[in-house]
Amino acid sequence: MENQRKSVLGPAMSYGLYLGLAFILSQVIFYVSGNPFSKVASYISYALLLGGISWGMYLFRQKSGAEGMPYGRALGLGTAQTFFASILMGFFIFILYKFIDTGLLDKLYIYTEQTYLEHGVSEDQVETIMQMAKKMMTPAMLAVSQVFSLTLFGFIFSLILAIFFKRNPEEPFGEVVEEEEQN
Repeated sequence: MENQRKSVLGPAMSYGLYLGLAFILSQVIFYVSGNPFSKVASYISYALLLGGISWGMYLFRQKSGAEGMPYGRALGLGTAQTFFASILMGFFIFILYKFIDTGLLDKLYIYTEQTYLEHGVSEDQVETIMQMAKKMMTPAMLAVSQVFSLTLFGFIFSLILAIFFKRNPEEPFGEVVEEEEQN
């Protein structure tokens, strides 16, 4: 009988769905409260990302049983989970900016311009930056950049968290022994 390992894809999709819904809920709360670009929202997103990846790794490790969860599987699970969550979040961002609140993109331009000015960038440089940004900032580009950036952060966090959640198999040579017995 062949020893088949549990795939991380199914659980990553499930855990990613929950994580994506948590991201969307937090964004909706900050949008409704009138602070869609709040720094607190980004801190909460990081906390959700860390908590969501940890939760997914913990649950998968509990279900993996004797086969364990090596570092690579933990890393793959966390990254895949974040990727699926980022797809949901990117879709939400696209719908929000394209259909729900079309004026939100203008508010984002104003917020970005104010942020540059507060950090001491000259008005001429801000004007140049904003002209280029307006060409690139579309709902579709915001959604795609959300997917890439969230997946990147998920990968980085998973690199670290996988160290703590990895668990070696109870019988590390179990597969070798089973193959020799079949021959």
